[in-house]
Amino acid sequence: MELEVTHAYDSSLDRVLGAFFNEQHILQKNADVGARNVHVDECNRSDQTGKLVISREVRSAREVPGILASFHKEWNRVRQEEHWFRKDDNEWHCEFRVHIEGVPAKIKGNMRLQGHQNNCINYVTLSVRCDLPLIGKKVAKFLLEDSRLKIEREHAASCALLYAAQA
Repeated sequence: MELEVTHAYDSSLDRVLGAFFNEQHILQKNADVGARNVHVDECNRSDQTGKLVISREVRSAREVPGILASFHKEWNRVRQEEHWFRKDDNEWHCEFRVHIEGVPAKIKGNMRLQGHQNNCINYVTLSVRCDLPLIGKKVAKFLLEDSRLKIEREHAASCALLYAAQA
């Protein structure tokens, strides 16, 4: 199952990418969306590439159906690994993977961050796959919708932090 979202920022590409790789921004954004035990395990960026690894505990953004309760607990440990590379002066690409401890699903995706002087757009694609017999599609559908809600909350928190820093 796949999801595509587009997020606009009223900030330059350099400013948005800088925030994505700023440890204080990452920690505050995660606090603002209710994550706990957030750790930036790796945060490196050069002029051409970047790698970001974040681990945290998160709650589901929606009620967990009974059939999925044995996999999806109240708090879930999540590890997200992002590999960024510059395509050109106005565009960066990212490939990422998300691992939810104890949940038998594969979550991966990509981002394409394009921008100009005063604004940029992040095109996000997310894919969720669960191969469990009988309930795999239900697990994937739940995780996809839950991820969509979390992605939107993170975008709103990032924008608020970016705009507060610009004021």
